[in-house]
Amino acid sequence: ISGRYPKAPTLADFWDRLLAGDDCVDEIPLDRPGYRRYAELAREKFGDQWPRWGGFLDDVDAFDPQFFHISPRDARLLDPQERLFLTTAWETLEDAGYTPASLADPELGDERGSVGVFAGVTYNNYQMFAGGDLDEGRWRIVGSQTFSVANRISHLLNLGGPSLTLDTACSSSLYAIHLAVAAIRRGECAMALAGGVNLSLHPSKYVMLAEAGFLAEDGRCRAFAEGGTGYVPAEAVGAVLLKPLDRALADGDRIHAVIKGSAVNSDGRTYGYGVPNPVAQAELVRAALADAGVDAGSIGYVEAHGTGTSLGDPIEVRGLTEAYADAAAPHRRDGRPACAIGSVKATMGHAEAAAGIAQVTKVVLQLRHGTLVPSLLHTPELNPNLDLDSTPFAVQRESAPWERPVLPGSGGAAAGPRRAGVS
Repeated sequence: ISGRYPKAPTLADFWDRLLAGDDCVDEIPLDRPGYRRYAELAREKFGDQWPRWGGFLDDVDAFDPQFFHISPRDARLLDPQERLFLTTAWETLEDAGYTPASLADPELGDERGSVGVFAGVTYNNYQMFAGGDLDEGRWRIVGSQTFSVANRISHLLNLGGPSLTLDTACSSSLYAIHLAVAAIRRGECAMALAGGVNLSLHPSKYVMLAEAGFLAEDGRCRAFAEGGTGYVPAEAVGAVLLKPLDRALADGDRIHAVIKGSAVNSDGRTYGYGVPNPVAQAELVRAALADAGVDAGSIGYVEAHGTGTSLGDPIEVRGLTEAYADAAAPHRRDGRPACAIGSVKATMGHAEAAAGIAQVTKVVLQLRHGTLVPSLLHTPELNPNLDLDSTPFAVQRESAPWERPVLPGSGGAAAGPRRAGVS
């Protein structure tokens, strides 16, 4: 596993930020191309409340091309999202203890590794810089084809499995993991790299979000909290290396976590194109639980989508509650609600295509440390539209030990495994 998040260039830094309940949102970096002019126009239109908040990565233009046998000239043409995901994929292999050579599969016959690559990417506006240059009479090539985010890795690391970039908006990197697991189960590859990348490279993105009314007025993602008016965009990149559990155990791999199951669907027609469907969400969670073969009562934490909107958060909790309605009675030693719920967006903002891999990474870190981190960061007051008293959920307000669940019929002695859901 590997990744970079706002104010957290390493996963150790990311954990420190999560544990401390830090606010990693900042003002947009005006030294990036186009953003200073955007700031001037936004101030004219919105005044002092001009949209200027986000979670940003440092040094998104930094890349070591010769390490990857890419010429500096060619590297300058690549979308920074492609360069960043390539670097993160390499770091993920390092964390797993693999090299491209050690991934070679004798059955393929030419030293290729039977490894798939699945990358979630949504925004594709880097090429707009070339368009601006053309308008001013300058000729410049900019590579901004999202297929290459995955295919560049397969090419450079000599990987022979499926290689694809997908865009399902905010679910892109979770969908990438879902497809990677399915490809392994079908025998299309023996292992898979999966994750996502999201950078705010061109200010036109902020223009669109501001005009559409998506941005939070105070620049904070108030997940499950009072006062949420929208979300805050965030930059992020992350990836995991996936492998069947029995093979990982046999090979002596270091295993961070186990994916028990997953599911996908669509909301279909709702009251509006951006309005979620609680019935579809409940069906989705039930399908994921069935695929995993676990009871909802054994899950101690849900990492929710939790964008912090007054409408979206209650609908998500409603869908989860309906899915959990048939679960076995929860078992907790201290009598607290059975399942904690939280959202990484309260810490860093909404990473859009990389939101799902940020959620998964947070869950993995909590499993590693046996600790739940706070999610209610910007106000102690819950969203008044949430009725949590009638649900099995409680918003995680502070850092606390993640207790193992008591197994039914054990008399309170036996403890089961820690399990989490990611929505």
